[in-house]
Amino acid sequence: MGVVISVVLLGIAVLGLILRRDLIFKLLSIGLLNASAVLFLVSLGDRQGGVSPIVRGPGPALYVDPLPQALVLSAIVIDFAILAVALVFAMLLVERYHTTDSVRIEREIGKEREW
Repeated sequence: MGVVISVVLLGIAVLGLILRRDLIFKLLSIGLLNASAVLFLVSLGDRQGGVSPIVRGPGPALYVDPLPQALVLSAIVIDFAILAVALVFAMLLVERYHTTDSVRIEREIGKEREW
C-alpha cells in the first residue's frame, strides 16, 4: 500500500514541476517528490510479522531490513539541505526580478544577456 501511495505522490510532484510556473510551487513539488521517495524506501523495508534485527534467541525469525531506514534518515537530511539552498536561490531571484514566475525570470535573464 505504501508503494502505491508513493507512486501517486510521485505523479503529483512531477505534474507540479511540469505544469506550475511559480518557483515556490516548484520547490513544494520537489519536497513532495522527496517525500514520495522516502515513503517508497520505508515501505520497501516493511515485512509482515518482521521483528527488529537484534538476535534474541536461538529460533529463526523474520527480520526487518534496517538498511532502508538508514537510507531514509540520510535522505531526509540531504533533502532538507537541498530545499534550504533552493529556497535561498529563489529568494535571491525574487529580490532581483521581483517575481516568482519562472518564465518571466527566464525572459528577464535573456534580456540581460542581450546587453
